[in-house]
Amino acid sequence: MATEIEIKNVSFRYESEGVTDPPPVLDGVSLTIKPGEFVAVLGHNGSGKSTLAKHLNGILLPSEGEVLAGGLDTRKEENLLTIRQHVGMVFQNPDNQIVATVVEEDVAFGPENLGIPPAEIRDRVKAALEAVDMTAYREHAPHQLSGGQKQRVAIAGVLAMRPDVIVLDEPTAMLDPQGRAEVIETVKKLCREEGLTAVLITHYMNEAAEADRCVVMNDGRVVLDGTPREVFREVELLEKMGLEVPQATKLAHELRKRGIELGDVINVEECVAALREQLER
Repeated sequence: MATEIEIKNVSFRYESEGVTDPPPVLDGVSLTIKPGEFVAVLGHNGSGKSTLAKHLNGILLPSEGEVLAGGLDTRKEENLLTIRQHVGMVFQNPDNQIVATVVEEDVAFGPENLGIPPAEIRDRVKAALEAVDMTAYREHAPHQLSGGQKQRVAIAGVLAMRPDVIVLDEPTAMLDPQGRAEVIETVKKLCREEGLTAVLITHYMNEAAEADRCVVMNDGRVVLDGTPREVFREVELLEKMGLEVPQATKLAHELRKRGIELGDVINVEECVAALREQLER
């Protein structure tokens, strides 16, 4: 199965009792997510980004339009098992995904439910824990782990089912800065070394800066789509939508208005290098 995901003119409305024509949460969204991409989907609360995430493996189905995962239509019930084996989901709260009292047993849970032979399950668990750097904790109780470690175990549980695409719906929202950094570094490593496609739903601009591509949503529509540098150039538009660009980008933007050009910096390291170059001049 190919890993490409095609979202074609998708609209979605949540049904509400007593409401005959609810407003769309997604409104004509079209995107193509290519194999191996690390895509960050940005937007303020209520922009539709998490609703979009739940469409990628058929948790939600379009009111209009279609979503194709590897060419399979999510609206056809007979496709859902195959789609969900190839498109894995990681949610905001890792405690909602951890079901066992020992880390390696938790990671084995998904493959066991797929009917994978025990010898292969052991291999998959070993590989998944290695991929997220949690092998040393394989015999630990999940409740003794930090938030970032728990989230990495949740990611390992999805990886053990060998998906082509991993969708992470605000996986760092409940974590401290160190935990967020651990999870984002894990996602980058999986894309780089395992060839996974990753779709990260987030409102943290610094996380989005690590992606290959940023998609910005507002009021259920895609308003920006490009590399982080291309998207973060639109400082005023992003701020108008209630989104804050990375502090380094904001500083460069303010200095540019005062005639000091640092270029399109998107992180602290680039900002420091650009400032040093200006000072040396």
